[in-house]
Amino acid sequence: MEGFDMAVSKSEVQQALPQLPPAIDGDQAGHLYGVTRRTMDRWYEQGVLPRNARTRIGGVTRWRTAVLLDHINGSTTATSEGC
Repeated sequence: MEGFDMAVSKSEVQQALPQLPPAIDGDQAGHLYGVTRRTMDRWYEQGVLPRNARTRIGGVTRWRTAVLLDHINGSTTATSEGC
């Protein structure tokens, strides 16, 4: 589409989403990308997602919301793989 800009700012993305905590579970992370938890894990293992996107808190895997939003916005990787 002519004159249509697909890029959105991080603040626009955050305003469009319900208020999310700093760390979210795999289902919530998958929802941000429109994929399943399994796909999120696979993308992480393949290096599509940033290495600092996933962490373990109290033995439970969590995803860093800010890192995922930055990745969706294209600011944490030189490629657009996975987005």
